[in-house]
Amino acid sequence: MNISLSKFCKDNDLPKSSVYRRCQELKIPTADGLASGDADRLLIEFDCIPQAEEPAAVATATVEIGNHQMVLAAPQFPQTYSLASLRSSEAISIDDPLAVAQQFLEAADQIADAMESDLLNRKAKLNQTRQAKDAIASKAMALKLQQQRYQEKAYQLDSEQSDQTYSLQDALAQLQTLGKPQDS
Repeated sequence: MNISLSKFCKDNDLPKSSVYRRCQELKIPTADGLASGDADRLLIEFDCIPQAEEPAAVATATVEIGNHQMVLAAPQFPQTYSLASLRSSEAISIDDPLAVAQQFLEAADQIADAMESDLLNRKAKLNQTRQAKDAIASKAMALKLQQQRYQEKAYQLDSEQSDQTYSLQDALAQLQTLGKPQDS
């Protein structure tokens, strides 16, 4: 029976993004959950193998040795031992490497999430810019057509206005010729 990636991560206290990336690297499918064999493989990958239960106590028999030997008192051993005298080198280590690794994984997950969020924001901004460009281009095309119609109509109206004005001037000139001549 398959287990969801989220439940697997929660049960084993693992960051989901790290487990998901490891599944991709190992080509483990996650769409329908993790198969039990894949879950076992991931437990090994992340060193999360559950501890085996302790075996039940076995009844023991008591054996008496008898009195055919001489028993000596136990020698007194020192209470403190130093391994420094047995070593020939020094090692450099981090006090709690698993805690450091956990901090790194959490920081890496935060960075990965921030990068994904930034990409989504950038994509949204691109879509908004594309919509604005399309709206402006459409309106500019309509305005260009309207401008052409305006120029044609304005030309027609100007021509007709000029024609009517010339006709009016001709009529006024005729009226003036009908009137009395002016003496010079």
